[in-house]
Amino acid sequence: MRCLLFFILNFLVSLQVSATDLYAVFTLSSDFEPLTKSKVIMLFRGKTKYLQGKKIELSDWPQNNNIRHEFYQELLGKDLAQMNAYWARLSFSGKARPPKEIDNGSVESLVEWLAVKRFRIGYAPIDLLPANANVLYIVKKEKP
Repeated sequence: MRCLLFFILNFLVSLQVSATDLYAVFTLSSDFEPLTKSKVIMLFRGKTKYLQGKKIELSDWPQNNNIRHEFYQELLGKDLAQMNAYWARLSFSGKARPPKEIDNGSVESLVEWLAVKRFRIGYAPIDLLPANANVLYIVKKEKP
């Protein structure tokens, strides 16, 4: 599976896609295999709390962070207002809780939060990932 991920990354680089145009869904745990786009969508829409048999926790960037806006726009085709309304409905109905918002917009804070528990998942621009990141999925930022 990791060979497949390596192949995908090499393919994207060969297309001359810059790293700032890519977002990675990742964890610090080696317990997870790469994910399909549909599974990542399910995770970030609150449709599942489990991944490969393990209960997971998701993180999110602060409300005013551009990474959050671009990630949801590229992955789900939704802007922040739409996502906030979506999570408000799910929270009110008791069906799901929104991802944990990281206190400040830094990868260091995200990595600290991920390191506390084994089955936590976050996302970040691929060029900001720590060396020990287990990349589960790559979201490509579309050019206008």
